Amino acid sequence: MLGTFTNRVTSFFSYDALNPRGRRRAITRGVVREDHHVRGTKRRKLQENAADLCRNLSLAAWMVRRHLDYVSAFDFHGRNEDEQLNQQIERLMLDDSRPSRSDLSGRFGREKLFRLAEARRVLDGDTGLIKLNDGRLQGIQADLIRDPVDMGASENWVDGIMIGRFGRPLSFALHRRASNTSVEFVRRVNAPNVIHYGFFDRYAGDQVRGVSPLVSALNPLRDVYENFSYALAKAKVSQLFALAFYRNGTESAGELGEDEDGPTDESTGDPAGYKVDFGSGPQLLDLDPGDRAEFLESKQPSSEFQKFTQLVVQVALKALDIPYSFYDESHTNFFGSRAAWLHYERSCKDKRDDQIEMRRNYTVWKIAGWVRDGRLTLPRGMRVLDVAFEWVPRGMPWWDPSKEIRGHVAAIKGALDNPQRICRSTGTDLYDNIDQIAKAREYAASKGVSLEYAMEPEAIQVIETDQ
Repeated sequence: MLGTFTNRVTSFFSYDALNPRGRRRAITRGVVREDHHVRGTKRRKLQENAADLCRNLSLAAWMVRRHLDYVSAFDFHGRNEDEQLNQQIERLMLDDSRPSRSDLSGRFGREKLFRLAEARRVLDGDTGLIKLNDGRLQGIQADLIRDPVDMGASENWVDGIMIGRFGRPLSFALHRRASNTSVEFVRRVNAPNVIHYGFFDRYAGDQVRGVSPLVSALNPLRDVYENFSYALAKAKVSQLFALAFYRNGTESAGELGEDEDGPTDESTGDPAGYKVDFGSGPQLLDLDPGDRAEFLESKQPSSEFQKFTQLVVQVALKALDIPYSFYDESHTNFFGSRAAWLHYERSCKDKRDDQIEMRRNYTVWKIAGWVRDGRLTLPRGMRVLDVAFEWVPRGMPWWDPSKEIRGHVAAIKGALDNPQRICRSTGTDLYDNIDQIAKAREYAASKGVSLEYAMEPEAIQVIETDQ
């Protein structure tokens, strides 16, 4: 008896996710590589689905642009003790940021190219940037990285990338578009010459190609797009004028707008029904006693539809961690928007780290090329890998400058923060600020003008009083 009870308890108390019991689709038992779910044509189907939504649904395109604004904007700074070396590296980086020195096609500058790479990994899952011998980059879309036609029997290829035993990329098979619908194999490129940039959520042995988090929002966004079209069509139909006549008698109201030569009442000889012409200006209806007329209208879209659409949009935005208050500024108050923004900033850190690693790879390669070509001479004993630099994400301006500046100054005095981090958070660089202030003071002194940036306590008191 006890054994029977134990078996029943075991069957009743378990993980519901393991036992759908007809409530939902059964889950498969096997765990497969993440690439298995999007292999071959499935990956290209997802890619075109996302691209089509961005073409036709402004919400989807806005989501991607907002993500790019926060994740892909950076400034370069040298961080060596030798200030002259820093200035030289920053000048070379600025020179090579022009389209003619950045992009093989000469169309995009470096920052635009990196922003585009971020856009492609959001829409396609991943992308490739080929490092060319002349210091330029060539962008490769995800669907042009495919298995080659000359695969060896001992080679392990996963959707255009040959990998080693533990999932490390060894080579990329690049294709080009032969026509609008077909591609042809071009060549193999060794992995060190390719910056493979994408979203990866598994270890290398289980995921070689990137998969975008936007995939989870494609169906909801598609539903929003289609429902908008249907709701707009219903709203247009409801705007067509339709007038209904209600009569106490058994006679018909006749045809609206009946011509003079139309059917007439046999007893009186008058036209049958009421004649109404909406195109000839205001109408005065002289109805018979007991008759009434009403416009037919439909309240479309309904409030329930609008609320549900709002919920679907909120869920779709979460795919990229974007707060709903970014989409609808009236959704919350100032403090709610501020809190949502702070949480979003935290979520951007991991994505920015991917950008920083891509840019680090690019920078080391560029410095090595400058040294090879004689454009940069490093101090004696310094190697390329010893050169210190930093890619700083562009921050946001202060929301309430007077209050935030006072708070930051107090935090620095109390050793709770540092001026370098605060400058980064607002989109500036401490060292650049100091250099520019020194130049401004030197120039002002040469003109006999005194500059004083420190505010006196009396001035601060005036500001507080005004507020």
